[in-house]
Amino acid sequence: MSSAMLTRPYSQAANAPNAVLELDSIMKEYAGKPPVRVLHDVNLRIAAGELVAIVGPSGSGKSTMMNIIGTLDRPTRGDVLIEGQSTASLSDAKLAGLRADRIGFVFQQFHLLSGISATDNVSTGLLYRGIKRSERARRSVRALEMVGLGHRVDHRPGQLSGGERQRVAIARALVGDPSIVLADEPTGNLDSKTSDEIVELMLELNDAGSTIVVITHDNELADRLPRSVRVLDGHIDSDTGANRTDTGANTGAQR
Repeated sequence: MSSAMLTRPYSQAANAPNAVLELDSIMKEYAGKPPVRVLHDVNLRIAAGELVAIVGPSGSGKSTMMNIIGTLDRPTRGDVLIEGQSTASLSDAKLAGLRADRIGFVFQQFHLLSGISATDNVSTGLLYRGIKRSERARRSVRALEMVGLGHRVDHRPGQLSGGERQRVAIARALVGDPSIVLADEPTGNLDSKTSDEIVELMLELNDAGSTIVVITHDNELADRLPRSVRVLDGHIDSDTGANRTDTGANTGAQR
C-alpha cells in the first residue's frame, strides 16, 4: 500500500491500477422542503487488498454511503468509480450488471434461503452469469471451504449456527470473485465469541487478497481493522488509512 498522502483531488488519479473503489465529490440529498442533505462532497479511495471499516453512529450517513458504494443508490452529485470505471452515466441495466459482477454483498440478516443447502445458497451468487450448474456447485464448495465450512456443504441454514450462516453469506459474496466485498454490520446479530471468529475470518480473507469494506456502528470492531474511516454528519471525520483523502468539508486536515 502506498504511504503517500494525496495533495490534489484523488479523482485526478482515477487510472491508478490498484484503485478498486473511488467516491468523487459525492453529495446525496433527499427530497423535502428544504431538501435533506445526507452526504456532503465525500471523497474516498480504496485500493486493492485493503480491509476498511466505515464506522459511525446512527444517522451519520454511513448507510447512505454504503448504498452508494454498492451502486444500490445513485448520488445526487458526484461519481462512483469501480476499478476506474465511472458509473455516473451507466443505465440501470448496465449498473446492475456491474454490481453483480464486481461487488459481493454480506448482510446482517444473512438472507439465506431456508429450504436449500449451503452449497445451493452460495450458488445463487452465480445464477446470472450463465455458468453451468455443475460448475456453480464446484465453485460454491470451494468458497465454503475458504470460509471453513467444507464439512457443512449439504447442511441447510436451519442446521447451522449463526456464525456458520454468516460464513455461508460471506462465501456467497466471494464465490463470484468480486473486486470488492461490502459487508453491512456482519457481526450485528452474533454473540461476542462468534463475532470475534467472523472478524478473524475477514482478516484471513484479506490476507489472502480480498478487498473488504465493513460498514458498522461498532467502534471496537472498526479499531481491529487495518483502516478505519469514521463518518459523522455526512462528512468523513477521520481516516486512519495511508491512502486517505478528506471530504471537502474537512479542509483543516492534512492532505
